[in-house]
Amino acid sequence: MIIKKCSDFIIKEEVINDTPYYYMDIVLNKIKKTIEGIFDENTVEDETQNPNFEKTIKKAKIDGKNKEDKLSFRDLGVVLNSSDLSKYSKMMKSLDIKFSDDSASYDLYIAVSLKDAIPTQDKEFSADDIKKCFVKFKKYDIDTFEVIGQLTKNVDIKDIDEDFLVDLKIEMDKEFGSDEDDFEIEMEK
Repeated sequence: MIIKKCSDFIIKEEVINDTPYYYMDIVLNKIKKTIEGIFDENTVEDETQNPNFEKTIKKAKIDGKNKEDKLSFRDLGVVLNSSDLSKYSKMMKSLDIKFSDDSASYDLYIAVSLKDAIPTQDKEFSADDIKKCFVKFKKYDIDTFEVIGQLTKNVDIKDIDEDFLVDLKIEMDKEFGSDEDDFEIEMEK
């Protein structure tokens, strides 16, 4: 007669993690709250509600130099229009942020890939283990809604903050031009 131990029949548990989609949602919701918080901090009633308020990049740079601070969306006169999570693709989940200033409309698309959210075996996984995301940034003409320019990058999620977004907007304006900096009217006397 063979005697077996009880421990031979106990199922040894492996590390169990949530689904990758769950982690992708957590990461995108964190980014969404961060970006919405940036716009909430920069909202000032008299500037955003005043139809005569006009802030150009040139003026914002001068104000920024005078304050010796970094530029903010408030300095650039940028207003949040919408922020939506998309679950269209099974391979990527994304966040679509739309904002505008007095001269253009912008669309910021942030996507997290499924392959970055799959846990490795025998290791606990959390949303903090997702390190990279894909960013597509488009600039539209405010009158015709035609695409003026587009930038795409793979970035670290921890780097997405107000400075990153301001730098992205300034890079877009430098690369694809900004009409407000080049336009001058000369008059003869």
